[in-house]
Amino acid sequence: MLQMQNELNNATNGDHWRSGKTQLGKTIDWRRCIVMETAELIDSYPWKHWKSVDAVTDIENVRIELVDIWHFLLSLALENFDSAQAQACILQALQSDQPTDVPEDVIEQVRVHEQMMAVALDSSAVSEAYLETLSVCFFRSCHTAGLDFAHLYQIYMAKNVLNQFRQDHGYKEGTYRKQWDGREDNVVMFEIIEEMSSFSGETLYQSLKIAYSRLD
Repeated sequence: MLQMQNELNNATNGDHWRSGKTQLGKTIDWRRCIVMETAELIDSYPWKHWKSVDAVTDIENVRIELVDIWHFLLSLALENFDSAQAQACILQALQSDQPTDVPEDVIEQVRVHEQMMAVALDSSAVSEAYLETLSVCFFRSCHTAGLDFAHLYQIYMAKNVLNQFRQDHGYKEGTYRKQWDGREDNVVMFEIIEEMSSFSGETLYQSLKIAYSRLD
């Protein structure tokens, strides 16, 4: 996944993205990306006391947001370390984190995700210890959302297919339609992979192509 993320970043941000700039000169801040995606993740929980009081957690969207965060976490690791170091830090976090019972209370679940946000808000240098701490928080968030590593991998691969599909269909030019008959393309992607007996990137791409061609 680190290799795939590197290739994706090269394609979307230019070969020198590790300098902290895109090929167009825009500043890249992976930690800010993590913070903002975590905020979107938290909004998938019914934490608001003033509206939608009977709402339930949109757990599928929580998992999608976690995969988006995973893209940014891998990118942060690659920006600061070589692939071997990045892999070692993340694996250490995965192996050292001891899963605990998932809190039943929604607010307690939200607090697990807020711990990841708090670490991402730290603007100090990205050391190996920092990356491992952030990764531990990420895997705890995954555990809270019922997202194991195998499922994380599958959705990550699927999201890369979707990202490629977006690029091939006018995302950069602003002509791509992210809403497909009232549903976000992420949701359509999820529905397709849930019906697969085994994951295939080519099958997913073709299925997305068929669904997209049917839009009004």
